[in-house]
Amino acid sequence: MNKNQKPVLTGQRFKTRKRDEKEKFEPTVFRDTIVQGLNEAGSDLEAIAKFLDAAGSRLDYRRYADTLFDILVAGSMLAPGGTRIDDNDKTKMTNHCVFFADEDHDAIRNYAQVFNKLIRRYKYLEKAFEDEIKKLLLFLKAFTETEQTKLAMLSGILLANGTLPATILTSLFTDNIVKEGIAASFAVKLFKAWMAEKDANSVTSALRKANLDKRLLELFPANRQNVDHFAKYFTEAGLKELSDFLRVQQSLGTRKELQ
Repeated sequence: MNKNQKPVLTGQRFKTRKRDEKEKFEPTVFRDTIVQGLNEAGSDLEAIAKFLDAAGSRLDYRRYADTLFDILVAGSMLAPGGTRIDDNDKTKMTNHCVFFADEDHDAIRNYAQVFNKLIRRYKYLEKAFEDEIKKLLLFLKAFTETEQTKLAMLSGILLANGTLPATILTSLFTDNIVKEGIAASFAVKLFKAWMAEKDANSVTSALRKANLDKRLLELFPANRQNVDHFAKYFTEAGLKELSDFLRVQQSLGTRKELQ
């Protein structure tokens, strides 16, 4: 009886260990496959989109969505806080990603199309992508100014075409990026890209729908959270429509309170 049981037990134990081992290394295997595919496709975004489309049927996009999006935006896996995990090993990184694209609206729009196609094909990635962008906005301090600009343009374009919801902007109200002025300058670049795709109306109605119209002042530190400062900052940045919008919203709010 005992003799029969032993192989079953050791067999089971071995299987579990094997599975644990496999799971432990899977994110890196996943990363290597994505990086290799992107490097082989090169700067041909059509080829990149085709590779991602095909790879989704054999790779676990659902489980490793954050790794996938880290690589597509930043070129490598990101540690908490936004630093690149594989900074010293160029074989584990790719230059064929948003952060290495030209700082140009059309170039970033072409990258936005890659995300659009991927999410249309794998609908379940929609929420994961939204979470990824929210996370990247929290990491803004770790990125260079150029990388911040490209991420702002990408976010603005994807907000304009409805791939992302306006609620991602709540990540910009985080103390550490507000204090350093990163939140406000990022928001300006994002809104400009959004308005280049659509118009000021699409921005203001999306903000209203997401109940963010009253919160825009939170892009600034507490001692500057007033309409005059906001209006001056946004008007000087070339976004007079948004400062006019905020003035109207604030006066409507005041009128309601008085009533």
